[in-house]
Formats: sequence, structure tokens, C-alpha cells
Amino acid sequence: MAPVTRFAAFKYKPGTTDAQKRKSLDDLITLYENNAHMVNYGPRGGRNNNPEGFDKGFDVVFTVQFKSKETRDEFIPDAKHVAYKMSIMDIVEDVIVYDYEEGDYGY
Repeated sequence: MAPVTRFAAFKYKPGTTDAQKRKSLDDLITLYENNAHMVNYGPRGGRNNNPEGFDKGFDVVFTVQFKSKETRDEFIPDAKHVAYKMSIMDIVEDVIVYDYEEGDYGY
């Protein structure tokens, strides 16, 4: 069972306060701490500091490594995960979630 790495990025809606952003990230950290049995590490991330301008307006990114596809698939419908997603809908304009197995390019 190969690990699955999740890359996710949030773009907050205009007018979202720093306190709301911080709470969403604190809650994200707590979510993964409460599901530590499913992950090898994470969340790890931060704000963009690349000067090239390709950030597409996303405010923050993070990665998490699930132990396997099975643990990722167990996490997705988990009630705490669903509740977290619903709790940020009012402040998040866009989200990217991309899961992959390292080295699997599909070719």
C-alpha cells in the first residue's frame, strides 16, 4: 500500500478576516491531529512567497500524506472532515485538492 500525498490550496473570499483564516487553519490542524492514525505527516504548508506570479490568487497551501488510498478513502466521508469542509464554505472562494502517489505519472 503506497502512501497518498494530498496537495490542497485555499483561496479566501474578499473580506475574510485574518482571524477567520487563522481559525480555519487551526481547525484544519486539529482535524488531522484527530485523525493521526490515517496520516504519515501533515498538514504542512504556508503562504506563497514565490515572486513569479503563478499563484492564481490562492492564499495558503498544505500537504498531508495519508498512509494509503484506503485511509484517504476512509478520511473523505469522515463526519469530522465533512463538518470541517462545511465550516469553511462561507469564507473560501476556491479550493484545489489533488491526491497522488509519488512517481505515478500514469504513463
